[in-house]
Amino acid sequence: MPNQRVVQHTLDGDHATGESYCLAHHIWVEDGQRVLMIMAIRYHDTFIRQDGRWLFVHRELITDWDG
Repeated sequence: MPNQRVVQHTLDGDHATGESYCLAHHIWVEDGQRVLMIMAIRYHDTFIRQDGRWLFVHRELITDWDG
């Protein structure tokens, strides 16, 4: 199963939008102990096609939960 899944998108010529869901795993060391934080996040993205390539125009990060 992929870590990120696109769940919604629109396409209008050379412009597109999309929403994707992701579980983001963050690991760091604090006071000699490994700490794990998992976040359920979503991205709302806007894209434009230039010279045959899709590029990000804007990305909004939404955190649904963390723990």
